[in-house]
Amino acid sequence: MTSVLNQIQLHYQSLSKLEKKVADYVLAHYPKIANMHIKDLAESAGVSVATITRFSHKVGAKNFVELKISLRDAIEEEVESDDAMALVNHMYQSVVESSESLSTIETYIEAVNIIKQAKRIHIFGLGSSGLSGEEFKLRLQRMGYKVDTYHDSHSMILSSAIMTEEDCVLAISSSGETSEIIDSFELAKQNKANILVMTNYVDTKLTAFSDVTLFTYSMRAFKTKGLLNSQLSILYVIDILTLLLMQDDTSQYNYDKTLTALKNYKSKK
Repeated sequence: MTSVLNQIQLHYQSLSKLEKKVADYVLAHYPKIANMHIKDLAESAGVSVATITRFSHKVGAKNFVELKISLRDAIEEEVESDDAMALVNHMYQSVVESSESLSTIETYIEAVNIIKQAKRIHIFGLGSSGLSGEEFKLRLQRMGYKVDTYHDSHSMILSSAIMTEEDCVLAISSSGETSEIIDSFELAKQNKANILVMTNYVDTKLTAFSDVTLFTYSMRAFKTKGLLNSQLSILYVIDILTLLLMQDDTSQYNYDKTLTALKNYKSKK
């Protein structure tokens, strides 16, 4: 079940500027909000009581009292330790557990079916998302899929312009608002390509184009720690897709064949 904290993340982009101030404060201080009065939260976040009420409604609570109850249920034991290994382990566990709750296995299977049916797969991603795209490309290639990655606006536009309904394009964008990808998606959609998106948020320009969306966990809650890369949750999603794809006999055969080829190549060195 998706916790109220994940609901705040998923709907973050659809919040108003003032409601985002509330969201930021809640994500950073949620353990103590369960015992706060609505006026105290409004003062701490720098907004009005009415904004708190509207925010509560937008994240699925009937009122602020219900929001507090949901936050109390979401509170996990905080790790206060000088042990770096223990702290990172706790954060990793939080990311994995939250990532698991954001998308159903049925959604993953739907995405896998689109990938399997595509004649060619195109992966769009900038910066570190592009690196995750390269990782997924390597895995898909070893399973026998025809796949390309694109990291700049020109190559994305060019590839989208000649896509057909037999193409699948996957965008990796934590914000869901990457302008270079949005411009390309308009062309890809016109050409009836199948569109998959990995992103943190529900209501974005990219999800408006998407046939299937796989949600990834935002690192906003760990922003003050300054430790975790936003790609951790994306790699979790890629791992699930990989395992599902490998259940296909042909994919498994191709993967084993490429593994053998690499071993034989290295043995000659």
